[in-house]
Amino acid sequence: MVNVKTKENRISRLREKMLHIPDICIQRAYWWTKSYMETEGEPEVIRRAKALAKILENLPIYIDDDELIVGRSTGKERGGMLFPEIQWEYILKEIELFSSRDWDRCGSISDEEKKMVEDTLPYWKGKCTWDRFNASMPPEIRRIHGGVFFLGTSSMSGVHYGHETIDYSRLLKKGLSGIKKEAQEKLESLDLTKPEDFKKYQFLQAVIITLDAAAAFAKRYADLASHLAAQAINMHRKKELDAIASICRRVPLNPAGSFHEALQSIWFTHIVIRNEGWGPGLGFGRLDQYLYPFYQKDLSDGIITRDTARELASLFLIKVNDLAFISSTVNIETLAGFPTMVSITLGGVTPGGKDAVNELSYLLLEADEQVALNVEEITIRVNSSNSDAFLMKALEVLKKLRGKFKFVSDNTIISLLLNEGRPVEHARDYVLVGCFTPAVPSYSLDVTGGMVNAPMILELALNNGVSRITGEQVGPATGDPGKFKSYDDVWNAFKRQVEFFVPRMVTARNIDTQLYAEFALCPFMSAFFKPCISNGKDLIAGGTAPNIRECFGFSGVPNVGDSLAAVKKVVFDDKLIDMAGLVKALDDNFKEKDRLLQALSKAPKFGNDIDYIDTIVNDIIALFEAELGKYKGLFGSKPAVAISTGTGHLLMGTQVGATPEGRKAGEPFAEGGISPHQGRNTSGPTATLRSVSKLDHLKIRGGSVLNMKFNPDVFADEKKKVKFLSMLRTYCESGGYHVQFNIISGETLRDAQKHPENYKDLLVRVATYSAYFVELSPRMQEDIIARTEFQEV
Repeated sequence: MVNVKTKENRISRLREKMLHIPDICIQRAYWWTKSYMETEGEPEVIRRAKALAKILENLPIYIDDDELIVGRSTGKERGGMLFPEIQWEYILKEIELFSSRDWDRCGSISDEEKKMVEDTLPYWKGKCTWDRFNASMPPEIRRIHGGVFFLGTSSMSGVHYGHETIDYSRLLKKGLSGIKKEAQEKLESLDLTKPEDFKKYQFLQAVIITLDAAAAFAKRYADLASHLAAQAINMHRKKELDAIASICRRVPLNPAGSFHEALQSIWFTHIVIRNEGWGPGLGFGRLDQYLYPFYQKDLSDGIITRDTARELASLFLIKVNDLAFISSTVNIETLAGFPTMVSITLGGVTPGGKDAVNELSYLLLEADEQVALNVEEITIRVNSSNSDAFLMKALEVLKKLRGKFKFVSDNTIISLLLNEGRPVEHARDYVLVGCFTPAVPSYSLDVTGGMVNAPMILELALNNGVSRITGEQVGPATGDPGKFKSYDDVWNAFKRQVEFFVPRMVTARNIDTQLYAEFALCPFMSAFFKPCISNGKDLIAGGTAPNIRECFGFSGVPNVGDSLAAVKKVVFDDKLIDMAGLVKALDDNFKEKDRLLQALSKAPKFGNDIDYIDTIVNDIIALFEAELGKYKGLFGSKPAVAISTGTGHLLMGTQVGATPEGRKAGEPFAEGGISPHQGRNTSGPTATLRSVSKLDHLKIRGGSVLNMKFNPDVFADEKKKVKFLSMLRTYCESGGYHVQFNIISGETLRDAQKHPENYKDLLVRVATYSAYFVELSPRMQEDIIARTEFQEV
């Protein structure tokens, strides 16, 4: 590789281009549909493969003057791709509204692009997975799908699963050619007289088609780089373009031979995966582990310096930001802020159990400090073997970026995976995918089961199955709550409602999973999962079973806990009111009930290290886990509990009337997931962490989210930094699972509301992803401001 000199301001110029609002790119939707029009009657997996090839042949390509890592995910600089095979109708209805809606606005499309959409997308009527799902759902489940079970399926979200990390080390060692050879050998070993082998044959054919298409896509960039080099006037840029062309001819077709080649190979492959079947949370895994041998060798051979390696890493991270999550107006209520969420996991331990932190772990932190954009989501694995120096470096960058990183406990997650039956070397090699879910690269598929409106389930228990907002009978009649004589009566009514909804949730999820297994196959991505080629089965069709986890995200769990604690304390312990009086107060939205409201608000609240309430939250989690454990997903594994909201706590709050902890009708629920309700954790950060660490996280196999907000003064001097680090270590080593921080003052956020032009790159943790504060809705901005701001550790 030609030594690449640092080009002044190269990174800042490319970074700036990722800060404009995203543009809709219709290229994927158009070419995918054109291919499907041409392949009627062919096997579905072959159709998927040919559609991907069609996109990669026709996707506009471009190399920026500053780029060393090349390739665009879409035909736009910062683009959003569309998936009409999952949902088509909202695209057609909203295509002109994307540029004018209140938040998550996109650039407008041209008349020509609009016509391309209008001419092709109606093809998907009755054929996309969302249409098929609605046609397949039993009426009873359809009735509850948009209420209790709010964001119920992947097809409802309009994208593919996204909760995967391929085996990038396999790519770098074998190249596409080596993986194609494996697929070819497996294909030739099949006995086509066996019915089960014929499906394997079709799958492996599809794998080979996609691998060839990916190699051809890289060659298009090689040819473009050569063309630009021939025209270049600047000799330095000519050398760079010649080097780019050479790299693109070698990778990803062949094994990577250098750090630069490894980054380019990973990026090309990721672009192809995005176009095949993207969903938020598709990650790179342990980048510091599988890239380290290339970095180390190039350093020792004098091919790169540490500075040029950091520049390449920064350019790579900027490229990651070229895709934005675009969805319908309804869906962005639950995932606002264009959450693409490309997860990168650093630190932790090796499969052998030793400290995995290396020089590249530090370098990637520095690169992200320089890039500071919203898509690359870095997770820091914390354990007792990690040095204070590494974690302190992470905290220094954390302060400069005002938050951004996720911190997770190795102790908790490795134990969780071992409990699931994973081999210890796999458990130690875990990464985060999606928002917060633990996974094993090359083996795990995590299927999101939707967000469950847990406070609505409690409302139904306290209103005989009737919604206070709509007046409809949504759940079973569980008795007149005004006649409940004990806390056990309340709990049992809640339990019966949960028992009613859980099997219906599982049914809806299984219908959706079956449809994806038939119509949303991903043969290219499957090639990088070890079991898929050997099993001859697509990842989405169960190729890695039993390592498939279906997760149901329960939202508003802290509110349910606070409400049950308030009922127990105020009604049954202190006897300040009876159940009939409480129910009447809820019906009246606490009108003229100031004294009762004050008593309910003073009842123990989650996040203050109070066993009274913390035990109740644990009971709720145990109930959800036990009920889900009675059923199986499509591929035989037990569904998992996750505690999460995205930004859905705002919308789901509008669906629920007043709740016993003092929340009024329509107000938001607790944000994040397991985060205490905004402003209720008043006993300090350590108390919040203790409450969360008391929970049985081994029962929350899908993961949970804890957001905390600190004033930047907590990092004012070395002593305070050490104190913060000690707090973080204690949490991660004593039962915690996940925590992330906003390091920003309310004053700064208020100023950003008044002067958004000065804060276009101001990052905040929304749920378990980062977004630009000024791109969020005013309501979401207020929600972030309302979170408890700790002034000290």
